[in-house]
Amino acid sequence: MVVVPHQDDEVLLSAGILYQAKKLGRDVKVVIVTNGDCGCSDHTKGQTRLRETVRGMKILGISEKDLIFLGYADTGMPKEESFLWALYQEKDQNKVKRSDCGKRTYALPEKDEYHMEKYGEHALYTRSMVKQDLRELLLQYQPSCVITTCSEDIHGDHAGLCLFLREILKESGKKENDYPMVFCGLVHSKAGDDLWPERKGERFTCPKNIGDIKWEERYYFMLPEEMMQKMGKENLKYRALEEYKTALEPSACEFLRAFIKDEEIFWKMRW
Repeated sequence: MVVVPHQDDEVLLSAGILYQAKKLGRDVKVVIVTNGDCGCSDHTKGQTRLRETVRGMKILGISEKDLIFLGYADTGMPKEESFLWALYQEKDQNKVKRSDCGKRTYALPEKDEYHMEKYGEHALYTRSMVKQDLRELLLQYQPSCVITTCSEDIHGDHAGLCLFLREILKESGKKENDYPMVFCGLVHSKAGDDLWPERKGERFTCPKNIGDIKWEERYYFMLPEEMMQKMGKENLKYRALEEYKTALEPSACEFLRAFIKDEEIFWKMRW
């Protein structure tokens, strides 16, 4: 199960793993927590981005039925503005955090968000609802392995999601050895998006000011031949990423394409 905050994180962090897992016949679920709708006053941006995920994942062999949209808001990158970080820090479990386009979850006319599918109603933007949906997903699917974002990521949604998942697993009543394996990937490092990942090179290099994680403790997954950097525009990861038109604005293209390397890297979640 891949659980990420925004449309494009799933392909940046784990396109190769998803592709290989599907080829091996593994059961795969991709969970998108927010709609990536920051700055939009209606549902148009969010729904456009959700459809981009559908198209991008299709290139990797992931069907729409294996995609789960939670439908929460995206309110900004800095921690003081971001949706998931703010709710993780919120003491009032039922306080509603409004976004520019509302206070309840939504997805697509043709594909409801998880809470609507399960309960027949949209969830309010509260800490308790985010946590409930994530907890129930883990209980329903019982994944043996979870890939998510990293607590050392400077994007508030990325760090907040990691902390939510860690809290849920620690409260599950299970012993730590019974938790799924949880691997965390870094998208926005403390070195800054303009410096990391390096724009050239087939492997990731250690970013400056990596935080509390250790570079030598990383796990790396080598990508299959059809995703090797030398394949250029024929590279399946490149082709999948190209479906995320909203994210690929001119100022972000080089940064996003820098994740097309011959490996994908992760750290085990710290408990």
